[in-house]
Amino acid sequence: MPGVRLAAGLALADARAEARLTLTTVLGIAAVLAPLIVLFGLKAGVIDALRATLIENPRAREIVNLANRSFDAAFFARLAARPEVAFVIPRTRTLAAQGAFAASAAADTAVRAELLATAPGDPLLAGLAVPQGRQVALSASLADRLGARAGDTVRFRIERVLGGARETLALDLAVTAVAPPASFGRDAAFLPLPLLLLAEDFQDGTAPREVPETIPPPDPARVHAGFRLHARALEDVVALDHALRREGVEVASRAEDVAGLLALDRNLTVLFVTIAALGGAGYLVSLGVGLYANVERKRRDLSLLRLMGLSARGLTAFPVTQAAVLAFAGAVLAAALALGVQAGVNRLSFAVAETGRIAAIMPVHLVTATGLTVLGAVLAAAFAARRAAAIEPAEGLRDA
Repeated sequence: MPGVRLAAGLALADARAEARLTLTTVLGIAAVLAPLIVLFGLKAGVIDALRATLIENPRAREIVNLANRSFDAAFFARLAARPEVAFVIPRTRTLAAQGAFAASAAADTAVRAELLATAPGDPLLAGLAVPQGRQVALSASLADRLGARAGDTVRFRIERVLGGARETLALDLAVTAVAPPASFGRDAAFLPLPLLLLAEDFQDGTAPREVPETIPPPDPARVHAGFRLHARALEDVVALDHALRREGVEVASRAEDVAGLLALDRNLTVLFVTIAALGGAGYLVSLGVGLYANVERKRRDLSLLRLMGLSARGLTAFPVTQAAVLAFAGAVLAAALALGVQAGVNRLSFAVAETGRIAAIMPVHLVTATGLTVLGAVLAAAFAARRAAAIEPAEGLRDA
């Protein structure tokens, strides 16, 4: 379309000819857009920092039951089938979930620790060797107290009183891994489920002192006193917490913390959208009025172009092209300013951002801001474009 290309070229030439007015408009766009980009970067950075604090702690997605109950295989199958559940495993009775560990068989003192069942896929041991058979993984605090590390052997002991006599079950277990401190802050040992159930049966008096070389798998018909599950995502913690409570299962989770974070994210999003809408709408209106005034000011010149054969459609490209070019230039300048501010802000120290990044302006944010700015400017120029299309060729002759 030669007419449109001609009008677009004239619009660019006009912008270059009135460099001061063009620069003022570009600076105005950048002055409005840059703070909005920084504000969105701060919102994203704060939320990302808070989410990272929860995500990096695998226990943030953990849900455990509070009171001992009877959970059968059907209950665990139903939980495991839920799309929100990433991992679930039974727990033993609270009184049976304790054992003593020593660095060697000859050690005089032992450290009491919690006993947790584990299996492949356990988020608390993500990326670490999962114990099987006569193996154990230790929490960081227990490993430190025992002076043990992966590859060492520790002595596991539990006691019971049966028929008035005190009996002790002692097993040498190979340490497969030491869990990071974030996985479990207390003294704990992660055992394969068959070994943990064997320890529970021994304390109940239903298992012999002599442990077979190969520990048999648990009976599928067995009921368990509790469970430990991990949600697939932070958003799933709240849903699972509510679903279990509706079933009458009292649980402990970080649902309140997660719900607070999600509410903060929603509220900040609403606040940002409101501020962006008010600021952006105000400036786009002023931009549209300025473009309209520019068309009125050049009405005689534009009518002469009509007289020379330029179509009405071609004239609409004049304000639209100017608006798009000015908006794009202003968005680029705003992005540069926002990135500079981000670099300065991220050098400051904030308690909320342990990673040292409080502002997080991503390339997608800049592309989105530029696209919306150009689109808004083109829409704002529509009023001026309509006025330009209405200019008649005879107007230039009458004003001559």
